[in-house]
Amino acid sequence: MPGLFYLCFMRRISALLIITILTFQACRNDADRLQIDISDIPDPGVEIQRYGRDLFSIDPYNLKDNLPVLALQYPFFLGTPPLDTLSFIQIHDFITDPFLLEIAGACNEKYPELKNIEKQLSHAYRHLLYYYPEADLPEIFSYISGLDFEYPVQLHDDILLIALDMYLGRSFEPYGRARIPQYRCIRAAPDYLVRDIMLETGSNIPTHYKSGNILLDQMIEKGKLLYFLDAMMAEVHDTIKIAYSGQQLGWCLDNEPNLWAFLIENELLFSSDYEKTHKLIIDGPFTSFFPDGSPGRTGWWIGWQIVRSFMENNTDVALPQLMEELTARQILDNSAYHP
Repeated sequence: MPGLFYLCFMRRISALLIITILTFQACRNDADRLQIDISDIPDPGVEIQRYGRDLFSIDPYNLKDNLPVLALQYPFFLGTPPLDTLSFIQIHDFITDPFLLEIAGACNEKYPELKNIEKQLSHAYRHLLYYYPEADLPEIFSYISGLDFEYPVQLHDDILLIALDMYLGRSFEPYGRARIPQYRCIRAAPDYLVRDIMLETGSNIPTHYKSGNILLDQMIEKGKLLYFLDAMMAEVHDTIKIAYSGQQLGWCLDNEPNLWAFLIENELLFSSDYEKTHKLIIDGPFTSFFPDGSPGRTGWWIGWQIVRSFMENNTDVALPQLMEELTARQILDNSAYHP
């Protein structure tokens, strides 16, 4: 007869095996949900209109003839002719600025054409149309922003703007001259362009409730956006979605139980104390609460894991319902999240 220790040991192994299987199945089920069939969704044929290239191609000393013609093509940027004198002066100064000329030249060299970006974006938009069949896709323009790293992508109703000069590669030397933070330069690469567009798209989905200002609300809001990227770009690695290095993502994975315990023990989850909570949400090279090696925005990452757990355990909830109807508290309470 097997001894008591042996029986207890085997029961423990069996329990661990069952937990492992269930966890694997939950992850597999969620992954399966995101592997949707878009074969019936027509290719939207995305075309990015290159205002920046066209603007820097005109003769700055013959704006009287050239600028009104360009304005007819790009009224969003230049207004409708006739243009006033101030517009001519401002455009002349802009397209003759040596620093901006250098950046515009780098954009033309890095992106002689945008077919690959357009193809990636069309693929993501087909996923969007799967979940939101009535969605109206925007008209898309690239431009030279003068290194506006705070807003590299902007969505204004039916107009999408891409600051192409913010995707020239993390080691692009003028970024240093412009004092753009190093931690921010990780996202200044082509791999993040479509990611940023879809993040901005998700940010503009209207909700049927008013989000509060406690930490949980902020975390789940960011977690929803990252899950939206899961749905739009399932094949893209998590490091791109959340804009972490491999080491930073590994740190979060290794420390997930500790991160959650910290939030609970310090009663931060339902806190609206900005001095404390913003440290977990704002962008930065690290999270000041935690040791070296931690990334910034750890609140985003925990929020993402809560939303993922919720969607794994609530297979009847569709993406639009998640994004538009469910509050942070509803998601947490029904997530079965226990790192």
